[in-house]
Amino acid sequence: MPGITTRPLATTAERLAAVRLYRVVFGLAGDDPAFTPKLLAALQHTGGSAVGAFDEDDRLIGFTYGFVGLDAGTPYHYSQTAAVDPAAQGRGVGRQLKRAQAEVAVRTGVRTMRWAYDPLQARNAHFNLDVLGAVGRWFHRDLYDMEDHHGRTDRVVVEWTLGAQTPAPVPPLPRAVPDWGECCPDGDVTWLAVPAGGDELRRTGRAGEVRDRVADELARLLGAGQALLSCRRVDEHTALYCIGPYCVGAR
Repeated sequence: MPGITTRPLATTAERLAAVRLYRVVFGLAGDDPAFTPKLLAALQHTGGSAVGAFDEDDRLIGFTYGFVGLDAGTPYHYSQTAAVDPAAQGRGVGRQLKRAQAEVAVRTGVRTMRWAYDPLQARNAHFNLDVLGAVGRWFHRDLYDMEDHHGRTDRVVVEWTLGAQTPAPVPPLPRAVPDWGECCPDGDVTWLAVPAGGDELRRTGRAGEVRDRVADELARLLGAGQALLSCRRVDEHTALYCIGPYCVGAR
């Protein structure tokens, strides 16, 4: 993005700024441990990443960090978090950070990235699946064994193949839109409805019910080898996941 640069965090001051930004973005209490500048430095020395986005005045407005994971001996780069200053959101900073983090991963010889997100965050899902082209591969019920603003910390783990691959085409949205947490089969794919925004879900008082229904469907479909391919907003109330067969190298 014009005026925004991304680069690895290079000093203790920059890493401290990342910790402060993280606390602001996620609204952490003073006694929340968050993480330390030492952790970010250690990651950078051991194949991990700690990348910042800086504005025209060289002020940190976003950052991401990650580490190397193993799956049956095959390495991947796991992106633990990405945070963008609320005042800078909507400028493409998150996309720029993820691509810069991917460059770090490629330089270490890794060819895939993974990260987790809340499946009830439709905007985040759209960014991961439709903007970046990652695929939702695995569902974990209460991944962190704690509560957040929607109850359990249910998470989908996406896989992003690093390279110039063309995303598989996604069918047009269906005319019939199911209720939140319900599925609608449509040929080779299934559509799963979720709230378009978290604020609306909290206002309805249905957060626990909807989370359970979405969790049951994701566990069933992803457990059977299906994958989340897209998440698109239908209207101001609802977004639809497109769930279909997972094909290696399709996205």
